[in-house]
Amino acid sequence: MKLFEEGFIAGVRVPNRIVVAPLGAGLAQNGFVTPALIQHYVELAEAEPGLVVVEGAAVSEDARDSHGMLAIYDDAFVGGLSLLVDEIKARGPRVAIQLLHPGGAASPRVRGNVPVAPTAMEYLLFVHGRHAFKAHARELTREEIKSLVEKFAEAAGRAKDAGFDFVQINAGHGWLFSQFLSPRTNKRSDEYGGPIENRIRFAIEVAEAVKSQGIPPIFRIDAVNPAYGGVTEEEVLYFAKRLEEAGAAAIEASGGPAPISPAVFPQGLFLEGAAKLKKALKIPVIAIGALTYDLANKALEEGLADFVAFGRAFIADPQWPIKLRQGRPEDIRPCVRCNECIDRGFSLRQLPPKCAVNPQLLRFTKPKPPTRVKTVVVVGGGPAGMEAARVAAERGHRVVLYEQSHQLGGNLIPATASPFKQDLRRYLEWLRRQVYKAGVEVRLGTRPTPEEILSQRPDAVILALGSEPATPNIPGIEQGVYAIDVLVGKAKAQGRVVVLGGGRVGGETALHLALEGAQVAIVEILPDIMTDLERSYRLAMVGELKRRGVSIYTNFHTVEIRPGRLYGLHNGNPMEVPFDTLVIATGMRPRDTAPYRALAKHGIEVYEVGDCIKPRNLYAAVHEAYNVASRL
Repeated sequence: MKLFEEGFIAGVRVPNRIVVAPLGAGLAQNGFVTPALIQHYVELAEAEPGLVVVEGAAVSEDARDSHGMLAIYDDAFVGGLSLLVDEIKARGPRVAIQLLHPGGAASPRVRGNVPVAPTAMEYLLFVHGRHAFKAHARELTREEIKSLVEKFAEAAGRAKDAGFDFVQINAGHGWLFSQFLSPRTNKRSDEYGGPIENRIRFAIEVAEAVKSQGIPPIFRIDAVNPAYGGVTEEEVLYFAKRLEEAGAAAIEASGGPAPISPAVFPQGLFLEGAAKLKKALKIPVIAIGALTYDLANKALEEGLADFVAFGRAFIADPQWPIKLRQGRPEDIRPCVRCNECIDRGFSLRQLPPKCAVNPQLLRFTKPKPPTRVKTVVVVGGGPAGMEAARVAAERGHRVVLYEQSHQLGGNLIPATASPFKQDLRRYLEWLRRQVYKAGVEVRLGTRPTPEEILSQRPDAVILALGSEPATPNIPGIEQGVYAIDVLVGKAKAQGRVVVLGGGRVGGETALHLALEGAQVAIVEILPDIMTDLERSYRLAMVGELKRRGVSIYTNFHTVEIRPGRLYGLHNGNPMEVPFDTLVIATGMRPRDTAPYRALAKHGIEVYEVGDCIKPRNLYAAVHEAYNVASRL
């Protein structure tokens, strides 16, 4: 495969074309490397990618994007960084470190931060995907801009002395360089504002200063939909060419409006930008953006890029290159692009990333091996039940998995029915394969009685019965059909469709139906819809709903449903909404586990996991299942 062929950047041999993109682990302490951070990168390096780009490091003490951010603004940080480099290089890859300055997007919640920007303005900052606040950035003086150029150069010198092969400058994603590039955030009248040549001057000066330190700079830019807008495609290409002239060793082609794209966006969404840069430049181009291994390899073979970068793919499965080399692509755990990892990093408390489908991420203690082989019965074949069965079987136990329907999947089946849920569908298929591969005895079409379970003489029973639709107490609600039934084709939604409930299920069902050509309206009692989603996914979903003509009525309290009419109060005013089909998406309720819990009286270990405890999300289901099964 082209993925595993060597390549070169600035004359430096890179063992293969796979790049680990910089994703903040949030494990640094006051900017210093920690043992946990080293262990995290060791795990990534053991898969032997060609290049590991270490997460962003602050070049200035007053400009950090998180509490757990690395720092490189002082010589004191170099010792720890050198240890990190040594551990990564010992496993084969080349190593770069990203130099980062958030500019006006520096969160004032991080102690000591001073948001600065080309022009004084307010920046909208998001936390935990659901909330936002504004931070005021003051305007940089010319002298401060010159000082920042020197800080980038000094940081690059430290990176070189620490042993890094390259530095990466993040000149996209809304950070400081983006703020200079966009005329909407750069309204300066001096040599750093106005025409494109002036707006890129800061980046060019940084490129030249970094190169003078004797370490090749790789620039990440928004090749598609640059942050803040107002930048033409021609200006993007001009920017890249000028960076090349100034000494950039390679360009990474990222983009917007969501650089870490949620599932509703297509895979490989920035490849078009990479291809245009590839035609215009002589230096290597690195593609990025929701790439799968096969899509990435195809891009290399077609000459769209020279290298391919993966971020969340390494979070979902750090060992995926090894599995691919071994001819086991079916064992690669796919990223579902739920952005749980990113949501946590940008949460109010800026938590380290976790992965919905990889509960082992950033867990540095291995589960104790079992003292004996146990017989484990799992009731329910949804995500929690399958994960529990898989992990227990891989630990060597005899596992029997009961599922009352005729296929494994549970509520993942309706959740993956829509065309924009292909990532989640790939995970469902992976989980099914792993269950059988682990040797689990699967009994479909069976809901066991407690007596039948007792006949298995189990040592442990894991209850993963999942959840079912909740029915609101509204007169006339019986006229509706459930969203999950619509998604799997058990019920039809035709004509004018009203979706009652605007959470994740309601919003996704509405888009599903709109894509099929239905005329759809959402009614939601809360002030906004889909507030249970990660920020970028929510913004993308709401945008798609509006683009598809879906009507959205928030602050709508439904009072009564009559044939063809839904009556309620919209912002306190009486309103009726006509429909041909009413779709109910007002939440889920846990299935009853009481008959099975009584098995504990027989000395059997009984556990509950997933939605049968409380309906939540994939993350909760998978992590609870893993935690229980890894203790057996």
